[in-house]
Amino acid sequence: MSASHALVVSLRKSGTHLLKEVMTRLGYALHGEVSATADSQPRLKGEALWGVLTTVLDEEELRRLTTSEDRAAIDAAIAEAVTAFYGAWRMRLGIPWRGPEGEAPPRELVARVLTRTPSRFADTPRGVCWFLHQLDPHRVDEGFLNEWLDSGNPRIVFNYRDPRDVLLSMVNFLSGETGRGIGYFTDHRVYSGILRSAGSFEERLTIALTDPSFPGADAFERGLWLLRHPAVCKVSFEELVGPRGGGSREIQSAAVLRIADFLGAEGDADGDPAGLVDELFNDRAYSFHRGRIGAWREHFTPEHEKLFEERYGTVLDAYGYR
Repeated sequence: MSASHALVVSLRKSGTHLLKEVMTRLGYALHGEVSATADSQPRLKGEALWGVLTTVLDEEELRRLTTSEDRAAIDAAIAEAVTAFYGAWRMRLGIPWRGPEGEAPPRELVARVLTRTPSRFADTPRGVCWFLHQLDPHRVDEGFLNEWLDSGNPRIVFNYRDPRDVLLSMVNFLSGETGRGIGYFTDHRVYSGILRSAGSFEERLTIALTDPSFPGADAFERGLWLLRHPAVCKVSFEELVGPRGGGSREIQSAAVLRIADFLGAEGDADGDPAGLVDELFNDRAYSFHRGRIGAWREHFTPEHEKLFEERYGTVLDAYGYR
């Protein structure tokens, strides 16, 4: 079992699937803005489950739950309470619901949880790693942010990638090159239609470089506070991707060990880092396309490079991609 609460902020198209593999192998269940298999989703029981139920349900609801003999009704009530609990924490972390409306957390229960005395993140079930694509200090619940600043809980890992490869990957993704859909991000749906109607790939890149509302356009600037904060573990796609993506196995192993040490985790990386890094590169990941370092060089024209420099030159400097 993982030794700490954890939160991964992985900028869109920066290799989130690599961190998913790391965190799963280190013993974490996954939650938040990440697709997860049934085996990697949180499964609550015992004290952890009771803690969630007492947070969500009132005394009468708890009484009915504990005295009922209807197994199906009990299971449904528990599932609804757990969904509401995590739904409230989604809101506290500034994560909007992006799935189908019919699958959204129950609003009345979520509202009830939010109006009660704010709970500590430390009281949420252990062994769960939240995945976010951004952590905006202006949108996150102040209680959560103060708890992290005072206690260091949860441990935060920040993942990023060369902004030029991120932009190229986003263009490929929204153009339908991955062949597995574009998910529920509203801006993905908007710009997928725009890019698919463009006449050429060069035109698509130009749109991405000149439209201020293009998905992820301001993500690197908004992530600068995470890059600069000393209590955040920073890791890049280039470090994690390994030789199959054009990187180094030695650098990959060192990055995984750094994450495991930062988390105090007791997973495969502690005793056998090779057993973990050999399986990080997953070309079956939902939005996987090519997953290689420096692919932007094959597609950017001199004009694209000029546009990128004008708009994102300071980002390249800040993140060390000169």
